[in-house]
Amino acid sequence: MNELNIQPKQLAGLVLHLGTCSSDAKVTRLCDDTRKLKAGDTFLCLPRVKDMDAIVQDAIEQQANAIIFVGQPSKQEHLPWACLPDMPSLGLLLRRWFETENTALPCIGITGTDGKTSTAWMLREVLAQHLGSAWSVGTLGLMMNQGEAEDLGNTTPSLLILHGILAQAIAQNIGALILEVSSHGIAQARIAGLPFTAVIWTTMGRDHLEAHGGYTAYLDCKAGFVREVAQSGGLVIANAEYVDIQQSLAQTPGHLFWYAHQQEADMLWMVQNQQVIFTDNSEEIILKQVPMVDFHAENLAAVALLMKEAFNVPLSQFSNMSNVVSTPIGRLEAVAEQIYIDYAHTAEGLLRCLQSARQLTQGELLLVFGCGGDRDKGKRPEMGAVAAQCADKIWLTSDNPRDEQQHHIARDVLQGIPAQEKVYVIEDRKLAIQQAVSALLPGDVLVIAGKGHESYMDIAGERLPWSDKSVAQQALAGVQ
Repeated sequence: MNELNIQPKQLAGLVLHLGTCSSDAKVTRLCDDTRKLKAGDTFLCLPRVKDMDAIVQDAIEQQANAIIFVGQPSKQEHLPWACLPDMPSLGLLLRRWFETENTALPCIGITGTDGKTSTAWMLREVLAQHLGSAWSVGTLGLMMNQGEAEDLGNTTPSLLILHGILAQAIAQNIGALILEVSSHGIAQARIAGLPFTAVIWTTMGRDHLEAHGGYTAYLDCKAGFVREVAQSGGLVIANAEYVDIQQSLAQTPGHLFWYAHQQEADMLWMVQNQQVIFTDNSEEIILKQVPMVDFHAENLAAVALLMKEAFNVPLSQFSNMSNVVSTPIGRLEAVAEQIYIDYAHTAEGLLRCLQSARQLTQGELLLVFGCGGDRDKGKRPEMGAVAAQCADKIWLTSDNPRDEQQHHIARDVLQGIPAQEKVYVIEDRKLAIQQAVSALLPGDVLVIAGKGHESYMDIAGERLPWSDKSVAQQALAGVQ
């Protein structure tokens, strides 16, 4: 992403009515990471830093010219400093810094346990056709055009990065900005001050519970963000198939619209005879040139409903726009005949993936998957149960074991698999994929789940190069 031409500003002016200031200083560049700090930068010291005094000392040694604290200032006040009470105040300061306070750019958030990336991908394609251009930020990075991506490290990057992207989009007259909003991003206020005009809530399941302190806190985190958008006048598009989503938004004021498969809703979807059918209160359309599996159809229904309610695009017009929609990278992506990769790493995501893959299967459905180490252990037997329910043969293997022993992870997964005669426990993921590819017969389908687009394997603190897609293609070439 190009550097923005931001005019220097005075520290006192940036924090005016937002916080306190010890003395004034000229701010020429903001930085929130001492590893990237340059001499003369103003350092943003965020509340979640583990050792504030050490971080501040590091900033001083790197020749920062001032420090902006969020929360409480450090005892080491050797530089001009300002103090803001909370992250929302920092969000407002960043709007001042980047001069985006009066933007009319549509900014659309997408949250949910599963479906964020697929929905963002398809919405970006549709909005780019409708408005001329659109960017999305999320798991795949900053997506500016088809195949053009910039890695940002996290599904929801830092607050400073996001405000910078917003400013870049405005400067380049981009039609709309789409942001995947993770639960971590919400809890750590990485979206503070961003001008959300609409939000889509895709699904609600179990993920990251170890970071939030349980399912209720995880649900409340997402619901709080969606309600906040609604209360500020934004549009809400929500999935009516989830009781928890319905209950969380029951008293939400404002513009709230629902999409569903089997519930009463503003937008209904179904897949029938290799076609996707959408129905609203006034018309019905049949789509043929779109990804045909169920969860893609469900996510596209959210896109269609948002286009109707936020951009006044009726279904009849959306039918023409949808011709540009492609399969998102790593989301039941066909990498060879009979072989698909998918990012599914929750029980709910794996269920939806395998149910859709079953529709493509004439013979047996084969599955390679694992569970991540040092993460929510409660979902492991649940994922095992889904695998046993939906797949005919299973290769249980590694998937980002991190600092945990792989056989401990596999033991937890196997607790959810009652009939283990169809399970092959192969710790080496490459070997597991090779064996599964070799086992394919005519009419079979193989799903390699858990990593999707990811280009690394996280093992013992190291991120080693990895690609399910490449390994599967090499294995297939070896068989052929």
